[in-house]
Amino acid sequence: MNITKPHTNNDNAASKKQPMPYAINENSIFILDGNKPLEITSDRANYHTLLQAIKDGDWDTAAESLDETAQIINLTHGRVQVKDDQLYFDNEPINNAAANKLTDLIKQGHTDVDRWIKFLEKLLANPSYNSREQAYNFISQQGMPLTEEGNIIGYKGVRDDYKDKYSGNFDNSVGQTHSMQRINVDDNPNNGCSSGFHVGSHEYADGWAASDGRLMIVEYSPADIVSVPEEYGYGKLRVCKYTVVGESESRQVLDDGAYGFNNDKSGDIWEYLCSYHDESESVWYNSLLEQFPNTSLMEILDAIREYSDHFPQVTFDQNTNDWEIRLIEIPTTHEPWTESV
Repeated sequence: MNITKPHTNNDNAASKKQPMPYAINENSIFILDGNKPLEITSDRANYHTLLQAIKDGDWDTAAESLDETAQIINLTHGRVQVKDDQLYFDNEPINNAAANKLTDLIKQGHTDVDRWIKFLEKLLANPSYNSREQAYNFISQQGMPLTEEGNIIGYKGVRDDYKDKYSGNFDNSVGQTHSMQRINVDDNPNNGCSSGFHVGSHEYADGWAASDGRLMIVEYSPADIVSVPEEYGYGKLRVCKYTVVGESESRQVLDDGAYGFNNDKSGDIWEYLCSYHDESESVWYNSLLEQFPNTSLMEILDAIREYSDHFPQVTFDQNTNDWEIRLIEIPTTHEPWTESV
């Protein structure tokens, strides 16, 4: 193994920890902590923080992030504890479904997990023990992002005129909020179709919308979950309140690279382009799709146009069957570029 000589960062003069020799491979980091060699693989909760600290020459943070357990405690402001491989929140054991949300966020590089803390606070504020326990069956579904306020993003299949398919009385166009008294929502998970507002996983809601309907994106608080029917593989739930925040015209599963929901992902795309382009002369479209599934080439060009003065040079490589994107600096005398596509 070839150990990379640690670099120093003049901008980080306040760092007290001595640089540590390291080697960065495709899916792991080898680093020497004193005379102790450590391997931190990409599936560990402390991998991304350590990787960024090394790139920044921040050896204080690098040293602190070597301990995975300490990293989880630090990111959650001490509210999460780890005992015998079990996560605790404010000294209460965390259900595996909720714990997985946290570890996935951290493993995907998120150093701000406050949205998860707010999510769990709202879930624990749900007045029904049975509702809380049932909720875990639903939040384990994929494509269930969390907002910065700790709410959950889900899906709802509706008619072509945006009315609900069951009664036709509720308008589900973007911006609408519907609520009812919690006591009027059926809390029995054995009842599939019953009283209450239904929100579903992507698979359930998309099937309910069918080819003649629309797939809407809705937001609801974990505190407003009432029941999760056992049918459809826990693919739907009943809530007492929700807000319609968007329409999925592509009918695709929401995926922002993690659990965060953002209607405008162009800023995230541009940040990724910058970090990737620093390490390579070009960016490949398929590599972007790994980070931002279902993103069109036009969305990438729009992100470049919105956040930079660079000109995107896009060519198709027949050998790789992929689009190659290069960022070209525009001379100061150059007229602003316009899109001809």
